Amino acid sequence: MRGVFSSHLIKPCAGFLLLLYSLLCWPAERDTRTLLADYIHLDTSNPPGNEALGAAFFAEIFAAHDIEHEIIEVAPGRANIWARLPGGDQPALLLLHHMDVVPADASRWQRPPFGGELDSAYLHGRGALDNKSLGIFHLQAMLALKAQHKTLKRDLIFLATADEEAGGKYGVGWLMHKRPELFGHIGAVLNEGGRGDVREGRLRFGIEVTQKLPLWLRVSASGAPGHGAIPRIDSASQRLIRALAKLEQFEFSPQLLPGVKSYLNKLASDLPAPWHKRLLNVEVLLDSPRQMAELHAFDRRLYAQLHSTCAITRLQASDKINVVAPQAWAELDCRLLPNHKPEQALQSIKAALDDESLELTSLLSFGPGISSPDNFLYRALEQNLAARFPQASIVPRMAAGFTDSHYFREKGIPAYGFIPLILDAEQMTGVHGDNEKISLENLRFGSDFLRELVAQVCLDEA
Repeated sequence: MRGVFSSHLIKPCAGFLLLLYSLLCWPAERDTRTLLADYIHLDTSNPPGNEALGAAFFAEIFAAHDIEHEIIEVAPGRANIWARLPGGDQPALLLLHHMDVVPADASRWQRPPFGGELDSAYLHGRGALDNKSLGIFHLQAMLALKAQHKTLKRDLIFLATADEEAGGKYGVGWLMHKRPELFGHIGAVLNEGGRGDVREGRLRFGIEVTQKLPLWLRVSASGAPGHGAIPRIDSASQRLIRALAKLEQFEFSPQLLPGVKSYLNKLASDLPAPWHKRLLNVEVLLDSPRQMAELHAFDRRLYAQLHSTCAITRLQASDKINVVAPQAWAELDCRLLPNHKPEQALQSIKAALDDESLELTSLLSFGPGISSPDNFLYRALEQNLAARFPQASIVPRMAAGFTDSHYFREKGIPAYGFIPLILDAEQMTGVHGDNEKISLENLRFGSDFLRELVAQVCLDEA
C-alpha cells in the first residue's frame, strides 16, 4: 500500500524535506484501508442517518491538520461537514460525497456490514462503494494538497452531507436553502455517479453529466374493513393489487436522447454480437419491440437509458393476518428521462391504473439538469483517465439513478459524477445490495487518482 502522497508530487525543491517528513510521520493507522474501515464502522444507515458520527470523524482529522472546517447540524444526529483550503480567484472545486448509507440486513451478509473487515483482496462493509470510499479519497486529496504548502489557484472545498439516500432534505437541500453562501463562486462539483466498468475484457469509463429524474409516488386504495374469514371482492388490498397488475404490464414509450445515442454508439465496439451492431443503429433498435425486450434481458442498465421506468418497491395493508384493512398502499420508484415531464408521466400512470377511486400522491420530484463537458473539471478527468488507460473509452453518461448533483445543476453550478473505481458486474451487486466490498486495487487506484487530479486542478504552477 502506497502512502497518502503520490511519488510524482515529491520533487527536488525547498519543500522536499517537509514533504518527506510528512510522509514518514503519517501514522500507519491512517492509510486508505484503515481510514475507510474506521469510516465504515460508523453506522450511518438512513433511516435514521446519524451522520453526526461521520461529521465528527472528519472534524477530528481536519483539526489535526489545521484545516478550516465547520460541522453544520440540522437536526438531532443529522449533520453535514464543510472544509476549505483557500486559494486564488479561479472558481472553486467542491468535493462532495454523502455520509449516509442504505440499511443492511446482517443476517444476509457473509461478514458484518459495519465491520470494515479486510481480507487479502477486499475491504468489506456497507458504504465501501456507495459512497464512503469516495469521501476518503476526497479527504486524502485535501490532506496531500495541504501538506505541500503551495499556492492554490482556486479554493478546494470538501463537503460531506447527510440524507442523500432519502433525497437530501437534511443535506444538500437544507444547505442550499439555509446556507447559500457556502456555494458562492463554485466552478465545478465532483460527486458520485460515474466510474469504470469492465465488460467482455474491455474497459470503459463513464463521467456522469446528467441523470434520470425521480418521481416517487404512493398509490392508495380504500375499502370497507372486515374479518379475514369473510373476504370481500372490493377490499382495499384487492383493488390495489388489480391496479398494480395493470401497471406491471405498462411501459413508457422508448426515447433516444442525443447524449444517450452518442454514449451507446461509443459503447458498441465493446459489446458482443449482435449488440455491437444494434447499438450503432439505435433508432432501428427502438422500433423493434422484440429487440428492446432482448436488450432488457441482456443489460437492464442500457435498457433504462432508453426508457422512463417505474418499479413497485413498497406495499402495505393490514397489520394483522385476520383483518381486512380499510386502506392499502404501494409506493412506486419512477425514474424519468430528462426530457420527460413529471405531469405527463403522472397522466400516463393514471391511465394505466385505470381506477379513479385510487389516490395518487407525489412524494418526490425535481427538474432536469445537464452539465457541459466544456469545463475544467471534466477536461481534467478525461485527460487523466486517457493518460492512465489509453485503450479505454471515456464517455459522458446519463445515470439511471439520481444523486445530490441535481441541486447544483438547478442553480447553474456544473456537477460531474465520477468515482475512480473499476468495477465488474459482481462487485456492482453490492451497491444497495448484500456483501458490499471494494478491492484493495481499487483503493490504491482511487486514492492515487484523486490526489493527482485535485493537485492538477488546484495547484498554481505559474
